[in-house]
Amino acid sequence: MSENPKSSEEQTEKKVPSTKKRFSVKEAEALGYYDFMSYLGVLYYHIGGLTSSKKLAELCQIDSTKKILMVGCGTGFSACYLARKIGCEVVGIDIAELSIEEAKERAKRQGVSDKAKFRVGDTYALPFKAGTFDAVITEFVSQFLDRERAFKEFSRVLKPGAYVGINEMYREKGIPAKAAEEIAQAEKKFIEITGLPFSLSSPEEWKEELERSGLKDVKVRMCKPSQHLQEIKNMAEAMGGTWIFVKYLIDLILKMVKYSLLSRKIRYRFKRLGEGKKILLRKKSTSKYVGYVLATGRKYL
Repeated sequence: MSENPKSSEEQTEKKVPSTKKRFSVKEAEALGYYDFMSYLGVLYYHIGGLTSSKKLAELCQIDSTKKILMVGCGTGFSACYLARKIGCEVVGIDIAELSIEEAKERAKRQGVSDKAKFRVGDTYALPFKAGTFDAVITEFVSQFLDRERAFKEFSRVLKPGAYVGINEMYREKGIPAKAAEEIAQAEKKFIEITGLPFSLSSPEEWKEELERSGLKDVKVRMCKPSQHLQEIKNMAEAMGGTWIFVKYLIDLILKMVKYSLLSRKIRYRFKRLGEGKKILLRKKSTSKYVGYVLATGRKYL
């Protein structure tokens, strides 16, 4: 007999009644960027994918006995993955209400509602007592924050000896002027479509900001996106199988095409997103200076 009677349930996104509202084009246009992307069903935003999520958890020494906070959890894909893969307790917060609704549904579908909890929350005033968590993690979230305020708040809710772990994009220092100018243009595109501040820090700057918040033993690891095939395999496994993953992709593409055809505003948003991602992730002359960091620091108080 299996030691874990839930294992078969936890490998599949079980069908549960969806409470997701169907938005008209005008309603969809009025949504903020991340609410809209959550409505479409986008799984996550960090470029390292599930490979980096698992690695960051290892760096933060997360095991089945630990309780972690994921700030800016989105639709809960990474949080549910870690809860199922490692068995840790995960609390996710996000400012996007639609994201939290989907995260809760995802936890039910994957049979991890007892391990993964989600709520709307403010990064700068976390609704938790001091010393609550064994780790605080962000994935493509700290990019948009006032890091001095956020990292101090992360530290407040950590237990002594616990970790802050971030998976965030970087750009190298001292790059050619033309590449720097193009990357700056990409940053402006992300600011435009998200309505949030967005500026890529260097690995050295990430280290300095974590140390400035009082964290110790800060380590910053420079990474590049994982191979696409391996990440697709990881996502398919996390969703319960290749067919479920393919069905998800088809549904996502159809929604994107639908709203692009019906809305000039949404079509423009996708266009600007594509332009920014091309500069940062695909164009050889610029993407070679960009990647993501897996950075950690510990609280010693």
